[in-house]
Amino acid sequence: MAVIISDTGPLLAFAGIHQLTILQQLFKTVWIPQAVWQESQAHSDDAAQQIATALQQGWLQVMTVPPPQDFPVSLGEGEQEAMQFAITNPSALLIMDDRLARREALQRKLAFVGTVKVLWIAEQRHLISDAAVLLDAMAANGYYLSRQLLQQISE
Repeated sequence: MAVIISDTGPLLAFAGIHQLTILQQLFKTVWIPQAVWQESQAHSDDAAQQIATALQQGWLQVMTVPPPQDFPVSLGEGEQEAMQFAITNPSALLIMDDRLARREALQRKLAFVGTVKVLWIAEQRHLISDAAVLLDAMAANGYYLSRQLLQQISE
């Protein structure tokens, strides 16, 4: 089974709509580097608490990653560490949404999916009834993803 590594954005998006357990149901274990953990805990809000609870439950695990090297400075620390962690784990699957980070991952030949794809998979496996409804909830919470992308994936 692949090592699943999440960036901060998707974690906060799922936690922000109280659907973080989708990641657990799909992947059993999700790894995050230290920088993603720190970014996810930057605000003392409900999403941060849900992520902390997932860590206590053991299905979300924090890994120490060697310092990232040769990444564009435009990428955040969490994105850099997530990709660095993926580089050291050839079977890794990254969950990330940031366009620049995805472009960098593509150049480095790293496997990745976005939140929209994760929601689509969850719908296909009948873990959720309607991915579009959750996308709308994420948007209402300030995390905007393309409904059009969901339609493209579905076709």
